[in-house]
Amino acid sequence: MLCHLSFLSLLPLLVNAQDSSLATVPWRTGNAKVDSLIERLTPEDKVSLVHGSVDIPGNQQQAGYVVPVPRLGIPAVRLTDGEAGVNVVHNATAVPMQLNVAATWSKSAAYNSGYVPGREAKILGMDVLLAPRVNILRDPVAGNFWQSYSEDPFLNAQLGVQALTAIQNQGTMGNPKQIGPSSTGASSGDLNSIVDMQTLQEVYWSAIGALLEAGGATLMCSYARINGVPACQYQPLFDTVRDMYNSSAIVMSDWTATHSTRDSVVAGLDWEMPLGEYLGEPLYDSVYITKNLSETYVNRQLGHILSKYDAFGLLDGNQTAVNAPGPIPGDVKLANAIVAYDIAVKSGVLLKNDNRALPLSANASIAVIGPNGVQYSHGTNFAERALGFPDREISPLDALKNRTGSDIPSAVGTDQEGTLIPASALRNLNGTQGLSRNDSMDGTAVDEQIDFGIATALPANRTYQWQGYLDAPTAGLYTISFQRKIPSSEGKTNLDYGQTFAIGTLSINGSEVAAGYRLLGDGGVKPWSNSIATRDGWDNIKSTVYLSAGWHNISATIIGLLQQPVSVRLCWVTPEQRESNIQAAVSVAKSVDTPVVFAFANSPAQIAMTLDDGMDELCTRIAAANPKTIVVLQNSEPVTMPWLPSVSAVLEMMYPGQEGSWAIADLLLGNRSPQGRLPVTYPTAVNASLTRNPAYPGRVNTADGNATFDEGVNIGYRWYKATNTPVLFPFGYGLTYTSFEYSALRISSPNGGHGWQRRWNRPSHGWSHGNADEHSEASASPHDENVVFSVSFTITNTGSVAGIEVPQVYIGPPADADSTYSGVQFAAITLVGFDNIEIESRESAGVHIGIPRKQLSFYDTTNGSWVLAAGNREVWIGKSAEDIVLTGTVKI
Repeated sequence: MLCHLSFLSLLPLLVNAQDSSLATVPWRTGNAKVDSLIERLTPEDKVSLVHGSVDIPGNQQQAGYVVPVPRLGIPAVRLTDGEAGVNVVHNATAVPMQLNVAATWSKSAAYNSGYVPGREAKILGMDVLLAPRVNILRDPVAGNFWQSYSEDPFLNAQLGVQALTAIQNQGTMGNPKQIGPSSTGASSGDLNSIVDMQTLQEVYWSAIGALLEAGGATLMCSYARINGVPACQYQPLFDTVRDMYNSSAIVMSDWTATHSTRDSVVAGLDWEMPLGEYLGEPLYDSVYITKNLSETYVNRQLGHILSKYDAFGLLDGNQTAVNAPGPIPGDVKLANAIVAYDIAVKSGVLLKNDNRALPLSANASIAVIGPNGVQYSHGTNFAERALGFPDREISPLDALKNRTGSDIPSAVGTDQEGTLIPASALRNLNGTQGLSRNDSMDGTAVDEQIDFGIATALPANRTYQWQGYLDAPTAGLYTISFQRKIPSSEGKTNLDYGQTFAIGTLSINGSEVAAGYRLLGDGGVKPWSNSIATRDGWDNIKSTVYLSAGWHNISATIIGLLQQPVSVRLCWVTPEQRESNIQAAVSVAKSVDTPVVFAFANSPAQIAMTLDDGMDELCTRIAAANPKTIVVLQNSEPVTMPWLPSVSAVLEMMYPGQEGSWAIADLLLGNRSPQGRLPVTYPTAVNASLTRNPAYPGRVNTADGNATFDEGVNIGYRWYKATNTPVLFPFGYGLTYTSFEYSALRISSPNGGHGWQRRWNRPSHGWSHGNADEHSEASASPHDENVVFSVSFTITNTGSVAGIEVPQVYIGPPADADSTYSGVQFAAITLVGFDNIEIESRESAGVHIGIPRKQLSFYDTTNGSWVLAAGNREVWIGKSAEDIVLTGTVKI
């Protein structure tokens, strides 16, 4: 590595870098319009177009903005978050999270998940939708799982291509992201990821490559360093984008992920976001003042940028005006809500269903228990997505009441807000009752309680801080809740631009919860502090902590917003209140045939792989009171389930978006049948996971800032299989309300010729083609020219109701890989195909899936090419990565 080289040995490298930056590079695009524009741009114009700026006219607090050059007809361009809906001032449809989309294993659902925000982005004046995200979900502790699809590059690619295509079919530029990889979150951390090139190409850059081949207009590089070099200046990455995938996509940095001027530009970065710290004035100086960087590099950037502008009609002079974009029209809102509902339903994963507990019997009495059962939950805290239309967001309780036409008893179980903390439990810095208050106008006071309602609100335009001590009467779990009435945006202009995050904080014994709203330009405000607001609609910054009996440090801060008075209160749930709430829920559970417990976890969870706020205890005690208990989960990262053996059914819904409550109700009642499959492995425990297993201490951010990806290509389910590590639920797992049998496996070359063997481990039931081909969502057609071989088999619905099955095709390494391909990695098991098929009761369907060449190839690091791996390989047809129902062998 460079750190081991002497300074003298580095001199040739430095000279070469300097020489390369002074050299000219090809930049002409072959598009006469674009090339002419580049020649007519002034130096100031050129630099203004290669980085983001602050948007003033028409600002919707979208993620990014690039200035126009009006005299040449180059318009402004706006970029918006959009992984699960458009995140701007106006309300937009909150489609389910990308994790939910992956749980459908459906290409049509993935397409629709891109269609909705792609369409709404155009209506709202946005030009680039920062989606889809196709990062590999690697770490279940700090992985931000809601943001991406799955742990498998092939599944990510198949779904991501569909979403991207839909986005761009609406005339909105898509943005595959983030190409890294990062050691933990999808985009988090300036950590150094140590990864070999074969793993980079086959795992972390594979899905990105598929989206670039599908015409991705832009691409985002990540925060992480790759083998010591920031991703946004990592030359092998740009060589892969430009040469291997022949892409002219605009490559942008993640927000503040640019770390240099010359090195980034020479490597191939086109846009610095969100501002021009490196590609603004420093770039101008390098090119036009000190002249240590050739202008042709800037022209190359502009060639990529303006070519995409032209391809999406932005240089035609008819771009939609965005100074006052209208809200989403009512007909579009309704149509997109139907799409969001359909994805939510298809994403529900039935994890357990003992004695056919689900669907609920029409004659059974039910109760709804849990905070996200009696209230709507939008999922995680601040997220790069739409909050949704409030008038469509109802609780599961209300959805069930609506569907059944019956009154349904309920209990919160674990209260999220509690009651006002009494003055007797507060002591200020001077030792007297109450908390000390300071404000940004030098005001001071002592408040016996923090209880400032609408009539007693504090003066506007100030920041307030309270400090002092909190008395815990008894030892136990306390939920401390700092609540604020959300300011109204009506008739207001937002003067708080930049105060987007952490505009409220709560600290207990020095452990701080920083949260706030999503402040939006033109005065819009959306609550992001907590996944569940208070019952009267206030935002809720909260922390559930164990406190010993006695006094504890407490502080809280609120920033004044939108020139409005500040209404705020400080509440708690004591251990005694907590016990009383659970006892009330237990009483309700005993009074009905079937209690339905709703539980959730933030992303990432408060405690690794654990439901929030002691909900494991709630599930355990309700199940002890009534063994017919059903649990509905809303979480993104996997969670452990200590109560699993004691409940009758578990329905995993993840974060299903604004229509999620309707979807949950219909799945529970049997109006729709669950068809989702897990897109990630659920480990048995944190220490049994790929990244947090103590046998591999260097796989996530270590003290020296490095994360070593020494699992190589054995990511996710592949690693659990390779190491024989037991899991709670495997990748691809999911139950239905019916049952399926597989038979008659046939493996053949595309022309039906030679080189295949056949065997099966279940008796054949004959062959029935049905209409599977007509509606097939197979990951590759058997007739695709890139298909090396195909698999065919029969699935029979042996149950009494129609259902949707998701057959999965896996392949093993070449039998003689160690001797034939010395030094090459092969995964223990690899997903190479899947389908999504609806089959009527007692009917059969023929399934035909082509296996593409790329999935059977490895990246040869010696010559930088993809090589089809020859030899005998096991083929497995499974209901999950661990439930293999048919086996065969293919010779390649």
